[in-house]
Amino acid sequence: MSFKRITISVPEEIAAKAQRAADAGQVESVSAYFAGLAAAEPDWAQAQTILDQMIVDAGGLDDAAHDWARSALDADDGDVAGAA
Repeated sequence: MSFKRITISVPEEIAAKAQRAADAGQVESVSAYFAGLAAAEPDWAQAQTILDQMIVDAGGLDDAAHDWARSALDADDGDVAGAA
């Protein structure tokens, strides 16, 4: 596995939490703490791409389906591919 160095900014209390985990030996390092969190999180961008393609393949969504999906998911305003 290759690694890439990045710089992130997090609130001080989150940085302290990561450092405590590293100091306690719960993770190998602060970097490992954040890498573990990121690895456990779903790839939402990839999921959105797949969903968008499924909507296009299905011929798009009519207004009623779009409105139902938004209300069912309690989603914020945003574009759904293929929406009428």
